[in-house]
Amino acid sequence: MTLEGVKDATGAYPIIAVPSGGVSAGNSNQVFVQGDFDQPQQYNISNLVIDGSNSGFDCSSGGNLVGLAYENGDGTLTNLAVRNQSPGGCGIGVYLSGGNFQSNAVTLQNLDIRDFDYEGIVASSSGASGFLVNVNSSWAVSHSPSVQAGIEYSFAQGLVSQNIIVVPSGQTGLQLDNFYPGMTARGNSIVGGQIGIASGIGFPTTVITHNTVSNNGIGIQISGFTGNALVSWNTINLSSEAAIDLQCGPLDSVKNNTIFNTPIGVANVGGGDKLAQNSFSGVPTLTTVCP
Repeated sequence: MTLEGVKDATGAYPIIAVPSGGVSAGNSNQVFVQGDFDQPQQYNISNLVIDGSNSGFDCSSGGNLVGLAYENGDGTLTNLAVRNQSPGGCGIGVYLSGGNFQSNAVTLQNLDIRDFDYEGIVASSSGASGFLVNVNSSWAVSHSPSVQAGIEYSFAQGLVSQNIIVVPSGQTGLQLDNFYPGMTARGNSIVGGQIGIASGIGFPTTVITHNTVSNNGIGIQISGFTGNALVSWNTINLSSEAAIDLQCGPLDSVKNNTIFNTPIGVANVGGGDKLAQNSFSGVPTLTTVCP
């Protein structure tokens, strides 16, 4: 299936807006794509604007207002503007879910996700299958104080590359939680949160490389209980607490990073962690170690 918007005479793409009566309580999806649980199918969506303004959605119902929900399918999402999913702390721009016992693959390219008030992009899986999600050359920008993360991977795998993520103080720009191999964050620009890039639970190697992380509390935080993260060739500037925090996890590798203007360069270094060829400027304490 292909859903493709066509420009009008002014050059604008079609807008999918909230009906005049608003939307119902519970989970409410402005656009909902659901594939077959038994046989994955291709669903491609492009050239649309999805606007959640004036939804009238009640977050106390326990659900979420979602601009685009995409479940159990394979395909591409390209050239989409998803905006104003901000009903009061439960708005999600794009929610992606993999099937329980199948491997799905979805690529997001050139998305502009703005003014959500919970999360911009969520890629979630039950953990029973490998859900591959690649997010490339997109924007996830919100200044709502209730935002939790710009982009979150929850038991999913993939590549996050060349994206711009802007979140308010106290929140996380890019959250990577996965049990699968092949999780890479490369070439992203992340600004403004409490944590720029957070890598949590995960047995495999998570690669965080060539990102620019600025004006966060902690630039990059690795908290997986097995370690094995590779943090290399990142530029981290103006972190108020630490540029990189390894959380005393084992076997992380921190190499060739450039760190400016932060109180601590690499914090909570464990006994098995490896640090090499990092560059520091305006950093009073280069490293702190775990007891």
